Amino acid sequence: MDVTRRSFALAGFTALGSAALSGRAWADDPAAVRAVLVQASGPSSRITVALDRLTTARTFFLADPNRFVIDLANSRLALPQGATGEGPGDGVVRRYRYAPQPGGASRLVLDLAAPATLVRQELGSRRSPELSFDLAATGPLAPPPAAVERRGRGAQVRTIVIDAGHGGRDPGAIGTTGVREKDVVLDAALKLRQALEHRGRYQVRLTRDADRFVEHAERVRFARSQNADLFISVHADSHANPEAAGASVYTLSERGADRAQGLMGAQNWNVDLGDAPREGVAHDILLDLYQRETINNSALFAQTVIPRIAEVAPLLRNTHRNAGFFVLLAPDVPAVLIETGFLSNPTDERRLADPSARERMAEAMARGVDAYFAAPALYASA
Repeated sequence: MDVTRRSFALAGFTALGSAALSGRAWADDPAAVRAVLVQASGPSSRITVALDRLTTARTFFLADPNRFVIDLANSRLALPQGATGEGPGDGVVRRYRYAPQPGGASRLVLDLAAPATLVRQELGSRRSPELSFDLAATGPLAPPPAAVERRGRGAQVRTIVIDAGHGGRDPGAIGTTGVREKDVVLDAALKLRQALEHRGRYQVRLTRDADRFVEHAERVRFARSQNADLFISVHADSHANPEAAGASVYTLSERGADRAQGLMGAQNWNVDLGDAPREGVAHDILLDLYQRETINNSALFAQTVIPRIAEVAPLLRNTHRNAGFFVLLAPDVPAVLIETGFLSNPTDERRLADPSARERMAEAMARGVDAYFAAPALYASA
């Protein structure tokens, strides 16, 4: 599970026209609206519109009732056979609906549960032609027609899976005085669990709570089976250069994202896309959008936790890094791998071997978790 509940609507590929909102003719083919994703973050919501090419967007609010309108120039939109043109929302967005407009434009109307303001927008690029809008409620949300059980960033209890690297027959890195990675990261993971559970806002699960070996695929499977809102893998690094020192945080690289999609079938990683088709072009588009939002959420946590870690430990240069580590591959669980320092560096090794320093590191990571879930909106796509 990702950090928020996700709602989807699919768009087909029948052209509705080729003129702009102003009625001016366009030389280019109209942009195809491929998918819409709504995510809640407490009282806020992010709306992402996936396009096959960029087009001009105009937005405005309406009152009585409260609505947010996105007009897309020179665009085409056709729903799958049998669809009604409406979809459920989340957070401040109650629902959304499509309508073609004169002159070849399209309109997306979002019915709101409260007055709202636009706090962020991203209008995409040629490489990533998607539009993204963050709405924050400026008043209390009206109660929904019926109570709905929800999980994610708007819920009271979030599920955090902590992964202590290595274990059992795999000691991981070994320091110059014999300190073993598997031991120090297990203790750090246990201390992080304690720090989070003490807050009373998190349900915490560990991939291992003793000195045992867990396969990488099992660690990912466990996080997904727990419907984790966040996955934190704790490690200690090593390098041939003993001068290398400091903590770093890894999130999934583009190559790793491609690897994840290739492993979905082999690992039985079925992603819940609601009523979307389970195969075909529309499914692939939504899956890619879903995965990109997960990566963006992972990056948000990385950027949130790094300043907290810096308060208790030195940082490696270019602290936020990207890699294709297996434990980061889940397409629906925001995940980071935190290297707490280098056991090959004498100073870092002494710090990592110190229980008090590990406790400070755990508290710093916990503060990062607090700040991440308190963020008013999801991470802005790069």
